[in-house]
Amino acid sequence: MKWLSPQRAVASANLSVTSEELIEYTLQSEEEETIEERFQKVGLLFDRERWQANKPYLALLSPDNIQNEVAIKSSNSATDSDLINDETLAEEDEENTVTEPEEPYNFEQCTIELHLTFKPDDGHPDERIVIISASSHGDFPMGEKIRASSLGELPPPVQTLFKELVADFPNRQARRQMANIRNPKKATSNPNQPKNETSKMVKSETSTQPKATGTQLSLF
Repeated sequence: MKWLSPQRAVASANLSVTSEELIEYTLQSEEEETIEERFQKVGLLFDRERWQANKPYLALLSPDNIQNEVAIKSSNSATDSDLINDETLAEEDEENTVTEPEEPYNFEQCTIELHLTFKPDDGHPDERIVIISASSHGDFPMGEKIRASSLGELPPPVQTLFKELVADFPNRQARRQMANIRNPKKATSNPNQPKNETSKMVKSETSTQPKATGTQLSLF
């Protein structure tokens, strides 16, 4: 099985979520939903042990993966030596597939990616939630969730970039509206349900669902 970082998972599966949002899945409370369930909703398999060991912890979820996972959990006949041998072979296979990085693992001599994701304002006295993530060499990012007040005053280039983004909001909104007109989303309905009830239900769901937006900023 090929394990991926959040960034590579987004690129490989062409996901609609960002790598920062995937990192946030691991930071949220598990009282109502486990981390595994969150990733399954977007078609990814989450390995908690690899995540805790700071290794790439995501894999593309497929029927084969699900069957293998169920088989491993339901099998009681495997011995400790068998499990150790399988794990060793998996690690060797992973090492063989990783190419040698061209850039050295030196902060001054390698490319560093830094991302800031500003979540919508929730009325908190310390301002909105900001997710910070940093990565290098295409590996999984290190992430942290803080409040905007902890950032202090942003550098002038970042403030200028924000102003340019806000000034372009009308153009972006117009492009989104045009895209929605060209590709309208058709709501699926129950064939046994009368059309008038279906339209009422779709209209009700559309009017009650909140819209969550965020601002993502990439540096370097």
